[in-house]
Amino acid sequence: MKRLLLILISGLMLAIAGFAATYFSATTHSLEKNSKPELAWLKEQYQLNDEQYARVCELYAAYHPKCLEMCREIDAENARLKILLASTNVVTPEIKQALADTSQLRNKCQANMLNHFYQVSQVMPPDEGKRYLAWMQKETLIPAPMSENQTTK
Repeated sequence: MKRLLLILISGLMLAIAGFAATYFSATTHSLEKNSKPELAWLKEQYQLNDEQYARVCELYAAYHPKCLEMCREIDAENARLKILLASTNVVTPEIKQALADTSQLRNKCQANMLNHFYQVSQVMPPDEGKRYLAWMQKETLIPAPMSENQTTK
């Protein structure tokens, strides 16, 4: 009985190892073919040809540094707001200003992001571009209704 169990476990381990090796080999090969592997999913998901994919990669390369800088600025404003909030138990004029500054940066970030999404969607085939734009808006810009976030007792 112990021998049978050992054989079954060994066989299962070999099968898992074989699957993992095949999967990682195929994935690595697929990613190596792409100059921007983080965008490879877009090519497949939205059926982009090589020219469209190259243009999406160009748009991403232009947008990404601006996005990182905006994130850095938002993080700095959030840190400033956190310090202000920790220093008092009332809403001060400084806190109101920090909230306004943070909100303004987030609005600017969202406008830049939406502009990037529009640019990318316009490179895609029309139906795919609409689908991409709807998905990106839903995932990044349009929050769930507040009523869905509330718990009822």
